[in-house]
Amino acid sequence: MRKNVLKTLLLGLLAVVGLASCGGSSSSSSSDKANAEYDALRPTLLGGVYFYRGYGGVQAVDSHIKSGGVEQIEGYKQLFINPYEEESVSNATNMLKNDWDITDTASLKAQLEKLKTQESEHKAWDWCRAVNISWAGVRAGFITQAEAEAYQKELLALAQAKYPDWTAYFNDFLAGRTAWDPNDEYGGKAELESVVKDIQESPVSIYKVISLK
Repeated sequence: MRKNVLKTLLLGLLAVVGLASCGGSSSSSSSDKANAEYDALRPTLLGGVYFYRGYGGVQAVDSHIKSGGVEQIEGYKQLFINPYEEESVSNATNMLKNDWDITDTASLKAQLEKLKTQESEHKAWDWCRAVNISWAGVRAGFITQAEAEAYQKELLALAQAKYPDWTAYFNDFLAGRTAWDPNDEYGGKAELESVVKDIQESPVSIYKVISLK
């Protein structure tokens, strides 16, 4: 997963950001803007462990955003919203087919509904993966970005009702990963555990800025 165009895209925003910062604004309007940006990111953050992993980890994402010379939240919006847009369509479709037996819109939507609603001891494991494959589905052309975002907002409401914070959410995600593959036959367990550790402990983690609710 790479968004090599991030720096170019974001540097183009610097003039706009600079001009906007010259004007005065009330603290309440600034707070409203921050809350709106947080709300835009919260749904996709349910699957953020996969995006951090794809981009090389928490520190790598932070360094990448800083190298682009942009504000943190704007950088995360570029990287974590529609994260597969720079991925090849064939990679997205192959991942969905090989890992999930998803080959079209109908099978994607059926799987997304199953992950959202099925009885499970570890729903964070389901919902995190659901966000990830919903974005892959956008790249594959099976659903639109608007459909993916609407679905993710539904998951966010469920997660906010079930978990008190991100720590509880990602601890349950890891518990679900272990229950799904106790002996790590598919590999990657240690990598996910490392990313979750950084999500929870790194001072530059976006989850230190944006709370679950």
